[in-house]
Amino acid sequence: MSEYRHGRVSRPRRPWYARMLRLRHLYLSNIWCVVLFEGSIALAVLMALTELVSWWVVPVLPLAVAGMVKLNDLIAGTLERHG
Repeated sequence: MSEYRHGRVSRPRRPWYARMLRLRHLYLSNIWCVVLFEGSIALAVLMALTELVSWWVVPVLPLAVAGMVKLNDLIAGTLERHG
């Protein structure tokens, strides 16, 4: 970690999903970001098309998934500090 702070090694660019959620303790690869974001949208659209849920689920499900990922990041940070 000190190599990053002193500028000897550049940090790898994080996916925009991880940057948007400001994840500090979870390090998601590009594939996981696609699965979490676009997969939740696709799942919501498919459920709405099959009339299992109403169409308001399409914007709500990706937000709920993002909230759970952020909550997981916060819990990981708490456990890292105290564990």
